[in-house]
Amino acid sequence: MKNRLETKILLLIIIVLILGFGTYVVVSISNQSNALIEQNREKSMLFGQTIMVGIRNVMLSGKASYARTFVNDARDSLKSGTLKVYDREANEVFQEEGKGIIKSTGDPNVRRAIETQGEVMAMAPSEATGPVFTRLEPLLNDKECQQCHGGNHSVRGVTWVTLKPELMNALGNGSINENFFQIQSEVSEIVCNTLAASFRNIMVSGEGPLMDTLINRTSALPFIERIQVYDRFGDLHFGLEKNIQKPEVILAAFSKAQPVEIVDKPHGFLTRLIPLRNEERCQVCHDPKNPWRGVMAVTLRAAHLQRNVDSLKKQLTMMLQASVGVGFRSIMLVGKGSYVRSFINDVRTIPAVRDLRVFDREGNERFVDRPMEEYGKSFARKALAAKQVIETKEIVDGEEYFVRFSPLINDKRCQGCHGTDHSVRGVVEVAASMAEINATIRRSKIYSLITGALTIVLVWLVLRVFMKRVVVHPIGNIGDVAQKVGEGDFSVSANVRSGDEIGDLASRINEMIVGLRERFHLQKFVSQQTVDAVRRSDVMGVKLGGERKTATVFFSDVRGFTSFSEKVEPERVVTMLNSILSRQTAIVKKYGGDIDKFVGDEMVAVFQGDTMVHRAVECAAEIQQTMSQVTSTAGEDVGIGIGINTGEMVMGAMGSEDRMDFTVIGDAVNLGARLCSAAKRGQILISENSARYLHGSTSLQLVKLEAIRVKGKEQPIEIFEVRPHA
Repeated sequence: MKNRLETKILLLIIIVLILGFGTYVVVSISNQSNALIEQNREKSMLFGQTIMVGIRNVMLSGKASYARTFVNDARDSLKSGTLKVYDREANEVFQEEGKGIIKSTGDPNVRRAIETQGEVMAMAPSEATGPVFTRLEPLLNDKECQQCHGGNHSVRGVTWVTLKPELMNALGNGSINENFFQIQSEVSEIVCNTLAASFRNIMVSGEGPLMDTLINRTSALPFIERIQVYDRFGDLHFGLEKNIQKPEVILAAFSKAQPVEIVDKPHGFLTRLIPLRNEERCQVCHDPKNPWRGVMAVTLRAAHLQRNVDSLKKQLTMMLQASVGVGFRSIMLVGKGSYVRSFINDVRTIPAVRDLRVFDREGNERFVDRPMEEYGKSFARKALAAKQVIETKEIVDGEEYFVRFSPLINDKRCQGCHGTDHSVRGVVEVAASMAEINATIRRSKIYSLITGALTIVLVWLVLRVFMKRVVVHPIGNIGDVAQKVGEGDFSVSANVRSGDEIGDLASRINEMIVGLRERFHLQKFVSQQTVDAVRRSDVMGVKLGGERKTATVFFSDVRGFTSFSEKVEPERVVTMLNSILSRQTAIVKKYGGDIDKFVGDEMVAVFQGDTMVHRAVECAAEIQQTMSQVTSTAGEDVGIGIGINTGEMVMGAMGSEDRMDFTVIGDAVNLGARLCSAAKRGQILISENSARYLHGSTSLQLVKLEAIRVKGKEQPIEIFEVRPHA
């Protein structure tokens, strides 16, 4: 009670404080927060504009390959944010290094390849398309690599290659000899596509003059006869001047717009001419008006391919892995390691490749091709479509960022390389962390909350000191009194002396306690049925009348009490009678009966319910057993006679409007009284109607007596005596 009242008053004070200076504090914090957010927005805008100007100038300088380096440097300078660049298809370019790493993969095959410095072949359980072969090959730390990687370790990492098992489905049908040329063609396509991917990334990196690094390393592969690169006029640019392809053959590859295969069966060679499309990223150096920029010619020693199914699968996996390794090393050696990710992703798109993974010497997986968040991608698309800046907020790893998507306009000076068929060539995303700003806002809020809390504490102390005596203690006293009254103690009263509303409440509580005390004692003089009738009544009170019910009446009368009362003092008589009736009352309540009335030394009780007769008879038997204690006190002449009858009777309020009694009347009640009169000392008589309800009783036995005549009945009444089993 005390805490609840204090809480209500405290809440009222808090509301007043909030409506007062609390509103001013909230408005001040809001204005400060908006100013800080606007500051952060301007910082993001300036940084984004700087990045776009930098990218344009790098591209216009003819050094497009340095755009990646510029973006990475910008990321390093952006200490509390992120920078992303999207192309006009909303795909991210210049992915941030270090974001695609999975720490400690724990694969035992990777660890084994590093420790043994040798290849590891693993075969997974067969799928519907066939068994899955995986080959792991260590990337050795050669002398030429130690300039960047150091010389304290012999292995730099591991490549993991898995081909799609459905690629060799035809082999399982025993048709390898018939389709061997097709297999050779597929092998040539896989190897050539891998080498073409490495060629493209070295060229895009701006290190085309160092292409001999790739050419020489590729030529050293045991399954490669030679590799050459021609320009779009058919002139040789890279590779040995041996067995040069004729210009018309090169031009045929352009006209067909697809690879051309040349078979040299006498020598067992298969040459594949791959036209190199003039992509948008290539047009910085190449004329954008021509769709082709050259042809790569790769001659494969096809005769070395084995015709055994399992051996061919392993050999093809090895060839692909060797081609990946050559491309990987070549890109690293030309000093453009940042383009390795692009190369790995290009190889992953080759249809025959199921899985390509790269691990460092610590077992961490690198160049993980993580899917780009759809959140940023969707806003990039919106910026491309709207051709205007889009600003939003984003939650990354629990930290809030202010994100700005700015479109890169395809200006006239850019159209020389990017063409004129589009007005926007990309989007720059700058995400500035809101951590510092949010921390400042949180500090302001905390200081305000502390000030408010101290004010509330002071107000609360005042309430505790000055209102405790006036409100809390008096109400607490009234509450304690109400609790004791609820527990049945009507001797208490509220001790409040104040002349205010609380004192008036205490006086009314005391008056109520007096009324409850009177009502409590008054209930002792009426039956439980009377109390229940009062509870069921409405505001008009209990009305005269009754209803017909089937019940069991129980009459008990003290035998020998009259002669006993003539011999002893009246006080002792009353004490003796109260003792007998109290014992009987307790037993009747124990068995679910209701005391209807006491008439001198006679008691009338009513039992209702499905087991009413059983309970009434059990009650009577226990009353007779307890009479031995009374007999030892009052003498052998005192005993109890009990009569029980069951039947229909009227139950309700009888009397007048001013004085009534809730009781039972009827012929069944009268018969119960007659049976009690006929019962001798220690005897229990029940009617035939009651006996019907006792079928199957095991604790008592019924003994049929001679029929008796009673007043009001023309025919003799069949009766039974209840006795315990012998």
